[in-house]
Amino acid sequence: MSTNKITAKDLSPPKILDQNDNVSSFSCGVKDIDEFIQKEALDFQKELLGVTYLFRHGQELVGFATLSMADLKREKIEAKHRPQSKIENYPALLIGQLAVCEKLQDQDVGTFICDFCFDRALKFSKIVGCRFMFVNAIESALGFYIKYGFVLLPKQEGREQKAMFLDISKTTER
Repeated sequence: MSTNKITAKDLSPPKILDQNDNVSSFSCGVKDIDEFIQKEALDFQKELLGVTYLFRHGQELVGFATLSMADLKREKIEAKHRPQSKIENYPALLIGQLAVCEKLQDQDVGTFICDFCFDRALKFSKIVGCRFMFVNAIESALGFYIKYGFVLLPKQEGREQKAMFLDISKTTER
């Protein structure tokens, strides 16, 4: 792959992972995430626990996202971020995994993948209800998600991954 900056238009449309996809050489630099895509994602998907979308530049896998349904407990959200409805749990789209290959990190590929996830959340909001996107972010990804607009949930001292959310109703354009 060339060293020129990759843009969203350079990537193939996202494709759902299947048994014919070779993901064995993917590396984002985080062992647990690399092992997930290489060894666990297909079984995870077969068990209906999440769907993994692959993003390619040419034939090379440059990133992926695994999405599933979740909920966000009202009590965990600070009052200023809560919807007016007083239901106990708000519907959310969980980004269970989101990764970009090491050599393309900091080139907006992650933003493109997050935009794809956001688009899915908006579509779900129109057919089944979905108010938030939710992610448990590793330390090295916090800045990325904050820049995208995610908010940290309070009281997370000692957590290895930080719970973050994005209210899709307040972000109309991406």
